[in-house]
Amino acid sequence: METKAFLLILLLSCNLLFSRAAEQRMVFAHYLLYQPETIETLKKEIQLAQSKGIDGFALNSNEWREARADDMYEAAKQVGSSFKLFFSADIHKDSNGNLTPDQLVAMLSSKYTSHPNQMKYQDRPLFSSWLGSNDSWWKEYNYASALDGWKDVFQKAGGKQNFSFIPFFPTDGSYWGVRGTAENYTDVIDGLYTWETSAWPYLDSDKQNPSDSLDRNYLNASNFLGKVYMASPSPWFFKECEVKGNYQGPGLWITRWEQLIKLSPPLLEIVTWNDWVESSYVAPSLSSSTDAANVADFTHRAFLELGQYYISWYKSGSAPAITQDSIYLFYYTHSKTVVLSGSLCQVSDFSALSDKVYVTAMLTAPASVQLQSGSSSQTFNAQAGISTWSMDFQEGQQTAVLSRDGKELSKLVGSKSISNSNVQKYNFNVYSTCTTCT
Repeated sequence: METKAFLLILLLSCNLLFSRAAEQRMVFAHYLLYQPETIETLKKEIQLAQSKGIDGFALNSNEWREARADDMYEAAKQVGSSFKLFFSADIHKDSNGNLTPDQLVAMLSSKYTSHPNQMKYQDRPLFSSWLGSNDSWWKEYNYASALDGWKDVFQKAGGKQNFSFIPFFPTDGSYWGVRGTAENYTDVIDGLYTWETSAWPYLDSDKQNPSDSLDRNYLNASNFLGKVYMASPSPWFFKECEVKGNYQGPGLWITRWEQLIKLSPPLLEIVTWNDWVESSYVAPSLSSSTDAANVADFTHRAFLELGQYYISWYKSGSAPAITQDSIYLFYYTHSKTVVLSGSLCQVSDFSALSDKVYVTAMLTAPASVQLQSGSSSQTFNAQAGISTWSMDFQEGQQTAVLSRDGKELSKLVGSKSISNSNVQKYNFNVYSTCTTCT
């Protein structure tokens, strides 16, 4: 009986998947409203994101920064109506602040929902949240449960029927876990967004290779219930001493894009555009914030440049033609074996780290790539297409050279060296660069 029921679930999920295949696929980026920025800076960020195929920003904040939100909407309006925005309310308390239910209602006001740059999904303004299913948070505002709280918020905003709500509500990632959460909140949600289970999807049984099994659970459960699934590719995560996933240079980023392209959920949200603190950003630090300045020389621009190719592939369903040779370099800047004297920091999972330098080549025709790390070097031969190689890194300068038919086409030199001397604290943020990075 259970087998028949599961087969029925798969059949219905497949039918819904095929019926949605023609829907427009869209890509957003998780954008943290850190601090005030000039309209011109915000316009530059929007223009850069749009040039890479990103359709909009999900504006995340755990306190109501209305003036910053207004500036972002104004910047998007000045750039053009094709770039979309929606709120991703951060429902948790920390030292940075805390939202209230009334402020959630403010985010759903016509000031934003009627704005030409407001993202609409299924013809209704899109709204999201990071967390928000914890009853204890809502009980502080005299609601019996999170479900009651969300119902009241939408009612005060004009009625749930006027909005599309696709939140991140944590689950265990199993099919029944996802389905149970979706069923519990079916009256208020139109879909589910994922965070760790999609951005850094390593299974307990396999810490080396990212898996799409949890995405499949989300997609199947969402399809069965007539809901939407929004997945979340991410390049990397490092915060102080915490590592998520297994470091593979661009491997996590490339593998996840290829997996999600095959699954083809209707929406993707890149994690993140500008979380400088957690090292998951793809944007260059155009921001004037202190956190942005702290990572300005650890550019992730190569992830963004590579992402443009996969965003196009995801949206069109076909791999784009490669029209320009390019190479991309990735590494962190000291060994995981470095011992810090007197350090109170212990990295959460050293096994997730690999002391390697990575190079990715995007080629129009067969070529060779010489990768040099300090005094060591290796040469790799590749066919047309995208290939990635790695070698154990050595202290010193990191360089990649692209050649074809004995002629050097381009040379890429990392601006940061690898050094195990005078390391004051662990930093496994990734430095990246590429021949097309400008």
